[in-house]
Amino acid sequence: MAESVNKMFDLIDDLNALCDDGIPVFPGHMVIKTKELYKIVNAFPNAISDEINDARIILKKKDEILQEAKLRAERIIQDAENERYKLLNESSLNKAMEEHAEKFRQTIFEECQQIKMAAFNEAQELRINAKNESIKMKESSQEYAQQLLNNLEQNLNKLYQEVMNGQQRLQEMRSNDTMQQMKSEQ
Repeated sequence: MAESVNKMFDLIDDLNALCDDGIPVFPGHMVIKTKELYKIVNAFPNAISDEINDARIILKKKDEILQEAKLRAERIIQDAENERYKLLNESSLNKAMEEHAEKFRQTIFEECQQIKMAAFNEAQELRINAKNESIKMKESSQEYAQQLLNNLEQNLNKLYQEVMNGQQRLQEMRSNDTMQQMKSEQ
């Protein structure tokens, strides 16, 4: 998980570096390499997918833990059964030994159930945490990308307005020059 978080921070650093390398055009406006911007923005889903892969690994580990707990429980139960038969054959107190073995088997079975339940709960919690972390990172990266795009849109709108104002001033200057020329000809 730490690796994918580092990838996200690296992408953010790349965005900052791209802004730092931008060419200032007007105060508060700059030209940046759009190809680089798209490359960085498009890398965000890959970083998020690492979180999803981490969640899959956690789910796989959960299954392995459950399988291991099941095998351990079966081994313990088999050992208890073997111990019971051994005690029955070796003792004249068959009934007492059988009760002892049954209690032992029941205790072991309950412990195995507890181990299995604890492993399942831990795996479930890890899966939920990984999923929540993945969602948070995805939302955070999308918000960041949206903020960058909104800023870019505002900057482009300001630049467009400045171009329009410049064209209008140029047109007014031409009109004034034309009027002055007409007056001077009269």
